[in-house]
Amino acid sequence: MDWSTRKKLGCMGIVAAVIFLIAGYFFYETFIKITPTCFDSKQNQDERGIDCGGICSRVCAMDAKTIVPLWSRIFHVAGDVYSAVAYVENQNVTAGVQKVSYEFRAYDAQNLLVADPVDGTTFVGPNDKTAIFETPIKTGNRIPTSVFFTFTSVPVFATTDAKYRVPQLSSANTKLTNVTTAPKLSADIKNDTLFDYANIPVVAILYDADDNLISASQTLIDAIPQQSSQTVYFTWPAKFDKPVARIEIIPRLNPFIQK
Repeated sequence: MDWSTRKKLGCMGIVAAVIFLIAGYFFYETFIKITPTCFDSKQNQDERGIDCGGICSRVCAMDAKTIVPLWSRIFHVAGDVYSAVAYVENQNVTAGVQKVSYEFRAYDAQNLLVADPVDGTTFVGPNDKTAIFETPIKTGNRIPTSVFFTFTSVPVFATTDAKYRVPQLSSANTKLTNVTTAPKLSADIKNDTLFDYANIPVVAILYDADDNLISASQTLIDAIPQQSSQTVYFTWPAKFDKPVARIEIIPRLNPFIQK
């Protein structure tokens, strides 16, 4: 084989090798390569941890502040029926929890459990102080004097739209009537934003002059369009033991279900 022939064969070999490599690359990219995601149990993007931080919406545990239960109270409604409320704070300005489990345990003066633990799930919005309300708690002939609230699952934080860093809804025109018989409370929930919201629990908390809880209740707003308001109502079957000095209205907007 002369030199010219060997040179041609060499060039053809190089061309074939290049074609083979290109074809192999496209085959790998198309049929073999697995695109990194935020759900592949690997730290393979700009993530700070496995499937969290960076491009992923889930916030790494090391970057999230825990939700702080500030207080919990139980109060009589009627007969053997009681209600409980827990006041919690999320200091994460840009992240909330879509679903977390919780539990209320009610105790009597002897520190004995007076009813089966009440379990539930809830959401917690970003940069928020909010109330978790539970009713009915039936205690039979036992009288509860305290309630213990705890989260029974680890909150998983996820980033939320920047608009939820500030309250989207507010309350106005709060009015309490029938205080000596069957109290009735009304309040206007205002949506001054340019967004429509739906499925909004609203909690009312009533305090005495020393800022101790008197009672609480919860209702639901099905929908509240942008630049509008909805009037909500709360009722109680019997008068309160103390005069009401302050009323707190808490619209609980879930950022994970809004459009």
